[in-house]
Amino acid sequence: MSFANQTALPAATPRFKGNLHCHTTNSDGHWTPQEAAERFREQGYDFLCLSDHDLYTDYSPQLDRSDFIILPGLEASAVLLDEGASGARLATHHMHGILGTDEMVEAAPERFSHMQELPPIECRGSWDGLAVAQELADTLSRHGCIVTYNHPIWSRVEPADVVGLTGAFGIEVFNYDTHNESGTGYDTVYWDLMLRRGQRISGIAADDNHNHGLFDDAFGGWIVVCAPKLTRNDIVRALLSGAYYSTSGPALDNWGVTDGTVWVECSPCERVNLVAGGYINAGATVIDEGGRGLTHAEFKLRGDETYLRVECVDAQGRTAWSNPLYAE
Repeated sequence: MSFANQTALPAATPRFKGNLHCHTTNSDGHWTPQEAAERFREQGYDFLCLSDHDLYTDYSPQLDRSDFIILPGLEASAVLLDEGASGARLATHHMHGILGTDEMVEAAPERFSHMQELPPIECRGSWDGLAVAQELADTLSRHGCIVTYNHPIWSRVEPADVVGLTGAFGIEVFNYDTHNESGTGYDTVYWDLMLRRGQRISGIAADDNHNHGLFDDAFGGWIVVCAPKLTRNDIVRALLSGAYYSTSGPALDNWGVTDGTVWVECSPCERVNLVAGGYINAGATVIDEGGRGLTHAEFKLRGDETYLRVECVDAQGRTAWSNPLYAE
């Protein structure tokens, strides 16, 4: 196996900051759609997906501006309930359906309309978790949406309920809300299990903000997308191609492979990790020994890696995650 010489992020392409996971007063959030759009725009964001629970909304006609756009979407769900009288939630699948490109919408056999509900799939006692997840993903795809899988650790799903899912372009690897709510915001284990199986799937950092004031849950996880223009079509195409990185703080300026060596350029960080698929001990870490902050790191490949991704971690533990590159 080998990796061609390549630069992971398109050079000389505009970069746009966005949050794909935001709740409003249309479900269990405390900001109206208008307030959410205004506050994210004030914080330097270029796009926002309003992803209310089981309710598709499209506020783009009202809220789009030349410097800020809304991605229409919803957070759809399937839930496993206790078969007893309590009916407590044992596990849940939460997935985003984000409106795809004009071509995808035109080809879709079904379409959502603004303020359309999608009732959750409910199972009691037991379920075939992967089959239920696939049913939900297929439903969203059939409506012309691109699909993400959200916060599996918080959702109490087993790896077997997620690994093998098809039709999702991304999985949340960092969720700011669940991180501050209950320490369940990091999901890279599920991501790497999928990648090791050969699934090609990108990572996503997001807020999942509800803004109820109990703890900070806004402006802590985002993606930076490389796209020629700030339009839904261009942003969605970039998401599907993996032309973005995720972060809770550091900037990933670029990274790539040159003559069998992985190189990374980033804002000052305490460590840079190369995470790789392959045999045990694949991958490596460079640690800042001088206290000045790493802005460049290099890793010589062994030649048996199946995929590569990088993580840049600053002194506060905040992380930037690349999307994977795959061996030829």
